[in-house]
Amino acid sequence: MHRFFLESEDRISSNEVILNNEESVTHLIKVLRAKNGESIELISETDLIIAKINVMNTNSVSLIIESIQTLSNESAVQVDLFQCLPKGPKLELILQKNVELGIHDFYLVQSKRCIVDYKPKDVPKKLERLERVIKEAAKQSKRERIPSLHGIMKISEIEEVITSYDAFFILYEKEKNASLKQHMQTFTGKRIAILVGPEGGFEASEVERIVMAGAKSVTLGSRILRTETAGFVATTCIQYEIGELD
Repeated sequence: MHRFFLESEDRISSNEVILNNEESVTHLIKVLRAKNGESIELISETDLIIAKINVMNTNSVSLIIESIQTLSNESAVQVDLFQCLPKGPKLELILQKNVELGIHDFYLVQSKRCIVDYKPKDVPKKLERLERVIKEAAKQSKRERIPSLHGIMKISEIEEVITSYDAFFILYEKEKNASLKQHMQTFTGKRIAILVGPEGGFEASEVERIVMAGAKSVTLGSRILRTETAGFVATTCIQYEIGELD
């Protein structure tokens, strides 16, 4: 069953949903070629709605509500990914797969060794494209919310948000003592952040400043992981330790 996220222009009454969002209507009619009587899933801020297509117009679709369930499959622990900008098309893959794994929100980070440096005029269009990738991944993986994508921040700005998390982990290939698993075995909070470096890794001074601000430097093992792999592994490790993969 196909899933759609309700937007601000869509309308819900006691027994009917009217889809007015242009993207949703176009996708339902022209891409999926949906038919009257077909049921789809609709996600509001609080509910999963099963609704049957009743009337399809050029600019809107009317659906009859069949059932409403309270949303329940998002993780009880919020995990945010702070991803230093990788080169090439890797970022779309990173976002797509981490949406599937349950990341709550994404923050893009510009660190000293990032090869990519977007021109200011190109940033809005780039972010719009990445937001579409996130939204489609959320639909495909049956997420109950669309993770937010926050614009590009300097690595120095991260110091200001570290204390808003119960645990903030920086993945550092030179860390030899503390593993992510060790920290997670004693974790009891509700908000976690993961910071992943670019292809060239972090400079030692960057790690030092982040740790001094309250983050924990951790290793994922003896092997060096690519930037597009590290976030997947860390998220999976966290989910396992908090019981999300049972």
